[in-house]
Order: sequence, then C-alpha cells, then structure tokens
Amino acid sequence: MTLDDLLTLLHGCPLVASVQASEGSPVDDPETLLKLARASTLAGVRLLRLQGARNIRAIRRGTGVPVIGLIKRTYPDSDVYITPTIWEVDEVIDEGAEVVALDATARHRSGDALLGDLIAHAHSREALVLADIDTVENAVAAVAAGADMVSTTLGGYTSERAATTGADLELLRQTIAAVTVPVFAEGRYAHRWEIDAALRIGAAGVIVGGALNDPVKQTRALMPVRFEGDKVGAVDIGGTWLRFGTFTSDWKLIEVERTPNPPKREERLQWIRDRIQASGVHRVGVSTGGIVDPRTGLVWKAKEYLMADHVGIVFSEETLGIPTFAIGDGHATAWGHANLPRFAGRRVATLAIGTGLGAGFVQEGKIWAGRRGEYPRVNDLPAPGGKTYEELLGGIHITKEPTQEAEARAILALESALKAVSDLYFPDDIVIAGSVGLSPWLAPHLHRLGAIPSPFDHDAGLYGAAAVALFPPPL
Repeated sequence: MTLDDLLTLLHGCPLVASVQASEGSPVDDPETLLKLARASTLAGVRLLRLQGARNIRAIRRGTGVPVIGLIKRTYPDSDVYITPTIWEVDEVIDEGAEVVALDATARHRSGDALLGDLIAHAHSREALVLADIDTVENAVAAVAAGADMVSTTLGGYTSERAATTGADLELLRQTIAAVTVPVFAEGRYAHRWEIDAALRIGAAGVIVGGALNDPVKQTRALMPVRFEGDKVGAVDIGGTWLRFGTFTSDWKLIEVERTPNPPKREERLQWIRDRIQASGVHRVGVSTGGIVDPRTGLVWKAKEYLMADHVGIVFSEETLGIPTFAIGDGHATAWGHANLPRFAGRRVATLAIGTGLGAGFVQEGKIWAGRRGEYPRVNDLPAPGGKTYEELLGGIHITKEPTQEAEARAILALESALKAVSDLYFPDDIVIAGSVGLSPWLAPHLHRLGAIPSPFDHDAGLYGAAAVALFPPPL
C-alpha cells in the first residue's frame, strides 16, 4: 500500500477505529475484537488500528481491511512500549499490517535503538510508518527521521506535555502547521464535535479507540462519582466572611463556623486547617472569591479591595492536608444549584450578589469556565449609566444600609444584568444568591424579573463548595 492509497481510503472515511482492549479486559481476545472490528467496518470504517500479533493476524484476515499495527511490549531499560524495537516492527509486518505505528517520543529506547533505524527497516519491508508523538518538536524530529505520517497519540501521556481533559486540539493544530506529512488526530477523542473539529483543523484521519471499542474505558467514563465517607468539609471565602461547613455524605449541612475574613492569606489557610482537623473531615471543597485554577487550586487573580492578600494563595492537599477541590465562588454556587433535583439537567445561571458580584453557568453537567478557571465577568460589564454591575450591586459599594436611591439603581441594574445573562447564555433558570441578592429590599423583585431566589438561602456558597467535594465537576 502506498501513502496515496491510504489517503484515498481516509478520504472515503476519515474515522479510524482503534480496536484494542484495556489490559485484563474480558474482551481482550482475537475473536471478540474481530467482532468489534466488523461492527466498525459495517458502519463504514476503512482503516483499523490494532495491537498485538494475534489480534492483527485474526482481524486483518477476518475483515480484509488495511491495518495500522503495533505491538505493546515493555523492556526494563526503557519507558517506550509502542513497537519499541526492530523485533516488534517485524512482528507487525509479518502479521500483514500495512502501516507500523511506533513511539516517536524523545525517550530512550531499549538497547539504544534509534528511531531512524526502525523507520528505515520498516521501509525496507515496504511498510509505511506512523509516528506516535507527544510534542510538536518530536513530530518534526520523526518526520526528519523518515516517518510517513505522525499521530498525536501520546500527547498528554508523557511528562513533556500536560494532559487535556478531552482531545488535545491545540497539539494537533500546532503539529499540522509544523510538518508536511499527513497528521492523524488521536488521544481522548470521545465526541463528534471533537472529530469534526480535528478534520476541519486539517487532520488526515481521526483515530478513536476507547469511545468506540473499549467497554472498560466507556464504563469508567460514564461511572458516576460517589464520595465514600461519612462527611466532607466546605469552605466559603467571601469579601467579608470566611466560613466552614461540615456536610454529610448525602449533602446535608451539619454545622457552620465563621470568622471575619483574615487580612493575610496564611491566616486564612491556618483557620481552615484548624477547622478541618477539629471536624475530622477527609475531603474539602472550597468556594472562593477571585479566579482560581481548579487543577492547581491557585488563586491567580483577585481584586485587592475585595480580597486582600488573596492572589497567590493555594488551596490544595499540600496546603490543607486533605484532598481539596477549589473553584471560584460564582462557579461553586452555580454548581451547587445545578445539582439540585429542581435544576439538574437544565441550563442554570447563577448570580451571587454579596460583597462583590460573582457569576456562574452550568450546562449538560459542566461548568462553563476558561482554561484557568475564569468565570463569566458579569461583574465588570458596564451597566446603563457607565458604572459596572458590581459597582451598582456589590455590597462593598452600596454599603449594608443603602439609600433608597442606591436601592433603586441596584434594582434597575439587576434587571439589566439578568437581561444580559439571558441574552448571552439562554439559561432555563437564573438563580440569585448572596447577602445583597437575597436582601429584604431586593429579593421581592426577583420573581417579577424572572429570577429564582437560591433554595440554599444564605448558605449557597457553602452548599456549592460541598457539592464540589461530593460531586467533583469535570474540568
């Protein structure tokens, strides 16, 4: 098979089925995998990616479909396990695979084998080579070594690049721009939109495995997350108060402690650590003002006048001593509401109006957030008249006892903010939380404005933090 022949196949069907099983899976036998492969070919797939000599032999003969073949084998002197040496290259070709897939990372190979030598050997046996890469630099190096094609297979699976939650479309985009050979998209592709995006970016084909043919991975992906323990801790950090709540494993509030928010970050952390130790919880969720990276717990942006000495604080297992799940307060309150029976499965927006103004939006069980935890910046949008919504609604600006004039401006600002949220996100429900949002002078207007007062009353931040610990949102 020539490269042009392969590209012609992909033009007819760019979806490549990787028919492999997780280690120890009951479907890991040639007969069962052959049936899975036939199911994909009946649906139109024209190219398969297969692992293992027995599987390649059985499925290649049983389907007649061209194969990208590989052998996974570990050696004690190397971390490379996808077709690591010349012996595996020969095994793949001997079993009838037209294309050899092999690890093209910069990691040391067993026996000091060189990538270029493996590629040259495959070519001498008239096989094409697909280089599985983890970085753009290694894609360029693989092409220089003679690879006919590259695939983003190992992006996020080595120490060279952090794993993305879903498909790494940026690695694909950067790789296509850097090399002149066909590029396959592979690695955590599970949704139709990801496949369509990969093809529009320029992928020659998209290789999908777990989402198609691995029941173990599919089951893990769909398995609901359940907390196993008797109780969790919840931290709500606002511009005025720092609160700690203890919740049962079925999300019932047991008790609450609070203190004026300490002026120094280490004081905050110590107060939380003391509460964790006293309560005996083994997991904690944190709802905090500012913008927090949910993967690291780092607050990397906050308004000094609202949250003094907050930028740079880290909420993590390292700083708090137990597994910690931290997100911004707008996200947390929205996540809490989205997990209530009344709102579950609906498009839910939340405005948390307290000392400042936080916002969050949940759709299809996922928080809408930036890559580093950014939230919908409704607070900083200009309201009619020029001031921001936070300046017109935030308690730090309108004080605890606003004048009638300030109340009137705030009511008009809320009406305008709700329209902006509706026009931007098309939510099924908008929930209002926070001390100002639920204040006696503002709460009576919520129904008229089409908003819903938080069922959590003034504990929405705590319930949201507990929900983050009990039902961790996908990042």
